[in-house]
Amino acid sequence: MKRYVYVAASLVILVGAGAVLAVAGDDPPEAPPWLAADGRIDPAKAPDEFEVSGPDGKKVVCANGRTLKVRKEQLLGPPPRTPDQLRADGAAGGGGDLVWRCGPGRNPHLNAILIPRTQDPLGEDQR
Repeated sequence: MKRYVYVAASLVILVGAGAVLAVAGDDPPEAPPWLAADGRIDPAKAPDEFEVSGPDGKKVVCANGRTLKVRKEQLLGPPPRTPDQLRADGAAGGGGDLVWRCGPGRNPHLNAILIPRTQDPLGEDQR
């Protein structure tokens, strides 16, 4: 009986040590080439489009089956309206979060729009 206890304890120690070494050996992910060491973004090196992920971490897919993409000008350039203006548009429903959604037209995945969460056509039950 003691033998089984020693074998089991040895296995637990070895597995635990292996898990610690496996986690400790992970290298941090590399920064993308368009991100400087100080955190600034170089728009010239940034990709033309960025894919959008939802709150669950999955990519947002439009009605045409394509992944929603936001042009870098929309993310890195000056917005057509300030976030405060967008929040004010949706203030009647409360909340100030903004979400990216598929836009209108034949290519909704390329016509991303930023809307207040209170005006989100998907609502809480469809996300």
